Amino acid sequence: MGTSGFIRGLYSFSTWIIKFTTTNVLWLIFNLPIVYLVLNMLSATTPDELIINFITIAILLPFVLFPATTAMFGIIRQWVIGNTDISLIRSFWKYYKNNYLRSLFGGLIITFLTVILLIDYYYFTSTNSPLFYIFLLISMFTIVFITHFFSNTVHVNDTLFISFKNSFLLSVGNPVYTIGITIFIGIIAYISINVYTILIFLGSGSLMAYLSFLLYYKSQSNLTAENSSQ
Repeated sequence: MGTSGFIRGLYSFSTWIIKFTTTNVLWLIFNLPIVYLVLNMLSATTPDELIINFITIAILLPFVLFPATTAMFGIIRQWVIGNTDISLIRSFWKYYKNNYLRSLFGGLIITFLTVILLIDYYYFTSTNSPLFYIFLLISMFTIVFITHFFSNTVHVNDTLFISFKNSFLLSVGNPVYTIGITIFIGIIAYISINVYTILIFLGSGSLMAYLSFLLYYKSQSNLTAENSSQ
């Protein structure tokens, strides 16, 4: 019985590793232009090269990253709500295709605001301004707002404006979840970049999406329960 249970547990663990890795690889494949440009930035030798690659990435984000990330969150949502035996490739393409325009328009707005934030962040960092810490907090909020936007897009059938509003309210109204998502993303990103780079390809993106959607889902469930009790 003990050996049999261990084998079942090992099989289940291996299955989930494959699911996370496959979803992550699909996400990277759909983001190949951005992956290429990021690698170019890392090997850039002049400020002009950095600026050109940064601008190109910013232009591509709404058209490439946002639809692909929405598709990944769509798969994650199915897992969280209990549909664990879905076809990954078919489901990824379905969410990508069905949410492309919504992700594109949302991405245009978010990318524009994020670029402004990054420019301000860089300026205040270079001048050692005390406002640096304020922008650090704003950056943390922005990261959670964006993950909530992806989660809300695949979970609730709202207009783009309502989706933005709900994502904002969830980010502000649930500081515990906001801090939790930021910590999880920060830890995974640090380990993937500085310790085990292979995780970038094996599942760090899908793992971030899973933890982000899981906390979003719990936050939404708590909110629904509170409204029902009133």
